[in-house]
Amino acid sequence: MKTKEEIFFNQNSCRFEIRQGSFIKNELPLSIILQVTRHCNFSCIFCSETEKIPDPSLSKLHKMRDNLLGVSRVYISGGEPLLRKDLLQVLELFYSDFVVGLPTNATTVTADIAKDLKNRLDFVNIGLDGPRNITTTIRGDYDKIMKGIYHLKYCDIPIALSCVILNSTKDSVLFTCQIADVLDAVKLKLIIPIPKGNALGLSENEYLNTEDANNLFADIKKAKKIYGWTPKITLTTWGAEVEGYSLLVYPNGNTYAWPVYNQIDKVLLLGNLADENIKDIWAKNPYKQNHYNKYLGKSILAA
Repeated sequence: MKTKEEIFFNQNSCRFEIRQGSFIKNELPLSIILQVTRHCNFSCIFCSETEKIPDPSLSKLHKMRDNLLGVSRVYISGGEPLLRKDLLQVLELFYSDFVVGLPTNATTVTADIAKDLKNRLDFVNIGLDGPRNITTTIRGDYDKIMKGIYHLKYCDIPIALSCVILNSTKDSVLFTCQIADVLDAVKLKLIIPIPKGNALGLSENEYLNTEDANNLFADIKKAKKIYGWTPKITLTTWGAEVEGYSLLVYPNGNTYAWPVYNQIDKVLLLGNLADENIKDIWAKNPYKQNHYNKYLGKSILAA
């Protein structure tokens, strides 16, 4: 007999889980990425979001918040969201009704900022692509990132890490796994870039194919078992099973399924969150099952 649907966000692992025996009614998305700015103090060589779009006002974000009610998690994203002077107000707007994640490069995080963030979000997600020289070359200042991470850790804010993998940097991925373990990260997400924005300037040789990605992850699983690393480690390869899995809201409210491979900008417009309820936008999404499969860990490599 089917039980009541019970999908929940596990705060300890920063991921969605479904209780055994439950069934899924996909009436709403589990997670949304909401870009509150496109401004950034980095220029990552793999960045996909390079088009300049004005920041949404607090009143516009309030409308979007109201239209998102019922969704479990919202990423308050960028650009670099900490460049918004009113970010604390933005976080307060969402924190009471959603699990709030903050993707950030952490370089502007001070001790005082970390204290201010403490009770306004559930976790932060920080990009770290390998040792000092690699991270600084392809993303930005490694030392500033690490300093920000330690301020966040001092305030007991849970951290997850994201690492973009290129063919030229893949040999350092075990180092990144070790750093994630040392930092007590709850999760390490390994990402292959999408050819969009700055990433269009990458050589084709920099993109891992599926076979290489699978072989690399097999090495990671083996190393995790040997060394006892504690973070959950995942790797997403860009196949049909994850196409359109993410719901991405631009600063102007336009809401897209992403990545959609046959679209020029790799996004499919579904509606505008400033004007429409998320349930109506979601109803137009042809990739609902991919969304659920990805966020429940059914279509990604995991260790």
